[in-house]
Amino acid sequence: MKQIKIVTVLSVLLSFCFFGSSSLADSKGIIKYRQNVMKATGGHMGAIVDILKNRLPLADHIVDHARSIQQNSKMTLAMFPKGSGLGDTKAKPVIWENWSKFESAVKAFVRESAKLAKVAESGDMEALAKQVRATGKTCGGCHRNFRKRD
Repeated sequence: MKQIKIVTVLSVLLSFCFFGSSSLADSKGIIKYRQNVMKATGGHMGAIVDILKNRLPLADHIVDHARSIQQNSKMTLAMFPKGSGLGDTKAKPVIWENWSKFESAVKAFVRESAKLAKVAESGDMEALAKQVRATGKTCGGCHRNFRKRD
């Protein structure tokens, strides 16, 4: 009888350890994933800025970079599931504490990145420069409110 209790207690403790570490492992995976997607988004934005700023003969690349930013923007909300604020992340807890504010900021990014892709397709470099700034403001606003500084 005593052995059954010990086995039961150990089983419960092991299951807590397993599910707890599984949850942390899931969190590590999503954190790494979103960091990679965010780095890619920043890389695409940086590439557009480099082409414009340095007048590189690569203007035909801008549309692809803008479309990639737009696609990444659509994935942003899904990259912040509940429980993914623990671990090696710069995401502030306010994301999950005030989800509607975060969701609104992400929707602004989605909206402005869609405009960026559309303007890029038009080929109007002056309008593109303005839209790069507008899209960049949505990135900065989100980072200012929802991302820890180094």
